[in-house]
Amino acid sequence: MDEKEKFKETLCNDVQGLLALYEATYLRVEGEQVLDEALEFTKTHLDIIEKDPSCDSLSKTEIHQALKQPLWKTLPRLEAVRYIPIYQQKTTHSEVLLKLAKLNFNILQSMQKKELSQLCKWWKDLDLQNKLPYVRDRLVEGYFWILGIYFEPEHSHTRMFLTKSCVWLVVIDDTFDNYGTYEELEIFTEAVQRWSISCMDMLPEYMKLIYQHLLNHHQEMEESLEKNGKSYQIHHVTEMVREFFVYFSSLKKLKLTDYVSYTLI
Repeated sequence: MDEKEKFKETLCNDVQGLLALYEATYLRVEGEQVLDEALEFTKTHLDIIEKDPSCDSLSKTEIHQALKQPLWKTLPRLEAVRYIPIYQQKTTHSEVLLKLAKLNFNILQSMQKKELSQLCKWWKDLDLQNKLPYVRDRLVEGYFWILGIYFEPEHSHTRMFLTKSCVWLVVIDDTFDNYGTYEELEIFTEAVQRWSISCMDMLPEYMKLIYQHLLNHHQEMEESLEKNGKSYQIHHVTEMVREFFVYFSSLKKLKLTDYVSYTLI
């Protein structure tokens, strides 16, 4: 910064430096005024550089992508597939590193395709589209959500279990929002709070299917965690599901209250 505590205009000659500073500003926390100013400074000058006819196409591509979506606001695997072709065009790139990056991406993508194939088979075998036609098919979307958090190869089992959990949350959400009566949902919530197969008889037929699969899924998860010495974690998962049911139930009650009030008015 200069004597007036402003960023030096000479920094504008270093495109890569501006990009690096711009990306770094997204790690700031509230109250970091210097980084707030750095963000405005870099955004302004990167925008000017991008529109400059003399700017080379590679730099324009990097600047355009950075301004559109900073590194810290994107998914690592999407950023990898976007950045590899850019890195390949750089004269300073390493052939060994480039080859390794492509190999890493392709191997991991192949693994994830197999996981998604297994999940699709699992979903098809459940046949919920025929048994519970009101339920949305959000399997691929759910897998993509989880992939945004756990993309590394060692997290394969985690991805599988969390995607299934995500699918069951969609099933529960649709049951509360689009199908179940308030009385049925109260019984369903009570059964989940008790978390016992003995509650099966108190449920309507279509809810028995969901409840049975929910118990089976958590049993499968518990067995897997037990093998890794982490069986205690299933308690937290079960508590989370119970909390979700209470939350969904309260929302349903609130919606019904609003509806009745609106009708009376």
